[in-house]
Amino acid sequence: MNFTRITAAELGKLIKDPTKKSGTDYLVVDVRDSDYEGGHIPGALNVPSYEMRDRVDGLAKELSDVPILVFHCALSQVRGPKSARIYSEYVYNVIQSNNKSFENYAPKLREQQISVLTGGFSSWYNQFKNDPEMLEDIDHDLWS
Repeated sequence: MNFTRITAAELGKLIKDPTKKSGTDYLVVDVRDSDYEGGHIPGALNVPSYEMRDRVDGLAKELSDVPILVFHCALSQVRGPKSARIYSEYVYNVIQSNNKSFENYAPKLREQQISVLTGGFSSWYNQFKNDPEMLEDIDHDLWS
């Protein structure tokens, strides 16, 4: 399994789509560490990148019903892509192994789309800094 890239504009359309719901139709996985505190994408799940390896088993089970996962960090150059890779490799290995503890999750995981937000939260902020519906807990001074 690999991951694709998604732009801030594309993700914005998904989030603004009234027929789509975070946690059901898609989920943004923000892998920033302490820099998460300065603001984030609405509905994002914060899983610091340093926790990804320890939490990937539980995340795969917990998120198996969500068809689209979008990973990101500040710039999506290191932490975001690395976390998406860890997750997608784990899922691939589970599917290949026919692991009994995943037999109820594997069919859904097989169909899951894994993406990385191009440009990370910085790109998101630049695109949506004037749209309060697209930012949560934002500290504009921090991002200006």
